[in-house]
Amino acid sequence: MSFLNKLFGRQGAASSDGLTLDDAVSSLAALYDDPEVKSERGLSLTGPRAEQVRGVGRRLHKTGGKQSMLAARDALRERYGWAIANLEAIWASLPEWRN
Repeated sequence: MSFLNKLFGRQGAASSDGLTLDDAVSSLAALYDDPEVKSERGLSLTGPRAEQVRGVGRRLHKTGGKQSMLAARDALRERYGWAIANLEAIWASLPEWRN
């Protein structure tokens, strides 16, 4: 599987621990689509939803490294531009994001 196919999930299935880009963006969008989250302009950095966001980041990293995480962030930006700073703040605690 080529790097771009791996990055963008074109083969459809991710590794057993990984996550396709489309699935990751859908998961993140579902978390940020909550009206309360929108009114607060993001998720609590210490709450259970933040841990879900970190989990998505970890699984993306397993699939395609930091490039996969960046691609998911950029795809999320199209629909939830206001959420990107929050997403980056949550992922800042991940070594996968810092490297």
